[in-house]
Amino acid sequence: MKYSLVVHEFSFNKIKSGSRKIGVHLFDKKAQQVKLHDILEMQNAATGEKLECEVVGIAIFDNFDDLVDAVTPQALGYHDKEEIMIRLNRVYPADIQKELNAVGFFIKVLPDMVNVKLRPENER
Repeated sequence: MKYSLVVHEFSFNKIKSGSRKIGVHLFDKKAQQVKLHDILEMQNAATGEKLECEVVGIAIFDNFDDLVDAVTPQALGYHDKEEIMIRLNRVYPADIQKELNAVGFFIKVLPDMVNVKLRPENER
């Protein structure tokens, strides 16, 4: 399956450059549908530019603190946990964070020239 996500420009550029290997999101109804090898179409909120990423891993946590503790800051495109938490708290209101778990989608940016062929749902 393919899912479209609008991403802040700062995060989009980190994903595009390859410095961010994990997309961090609230584990809402849309995120709960994502499976291994699905495609996340990331759209830059500022420019509309798009890129496609394959989901190569999924990790679910009770909260963003646990997620950030479990992975290196570099995998998220940052130098330290404090910087990551500041950004996450700006994007996701505290009351919403308390209601939903956090999910990390381990992603691989797909080159434009690759023809992606998804397996049918019944073969997953």
